Amino acid sequence: MNRIPRTWMIANLEKSYRILGMVLDGVTQEQAETIRDGADGWTILEIICHVRDYQEIFMGRAQRMLNEENPTLQPVDAEAREAMVIDNDYANQNLREVFADYVATRQEFIALLSSLNDEALDRIGTHPMIGTIAVATSIFHTILHDADHTEQIARILGRQY
Repeated sequence: MNRIPRTWMIANLEKSYRILGMVLDGVTQEQAETIRDGADGWTILEIICHVRDYQEIFMGRAQRMLNEENPTLQPVDAEAREAMVIDNDYANQNLREVFADYVATRQEFIALLSSLNDEALDRIGTHPMIGTIAVATSIFHTILHDADHTEQIARILGRQY
């Protein structure tokens, strides 16, 4: 199968969390709780909680594909995504603790990826909205998800200052 090389995936999983850390450097807890992406948008804190929680979803999908034969992967619709904000109490989290949890899970994801051979990266699952995806696809989704939300936070901070 033609896929992005493992070394690229590992390098970008590492780079994306480091870049996000640089963007967050100097952001206070108060700023994280109050600066929003527009009047009805999420705060920086809520975005970081979302990134942390979705990383666990992406890693969980990869683990299911590794451990099961073509599992059906559960999508997260807008209603479920919004419920996560309430259920996981995003508004009352500590920014630094959330980011530390995110980094720890990212390092677990990198360790998992580092242990996989090409056959494992090609294992598949079925996502009801996307279709058949491979473990490598879940890793790529994680990298893109980081990039989207890192840009969002940088844009929010840029408007603020």
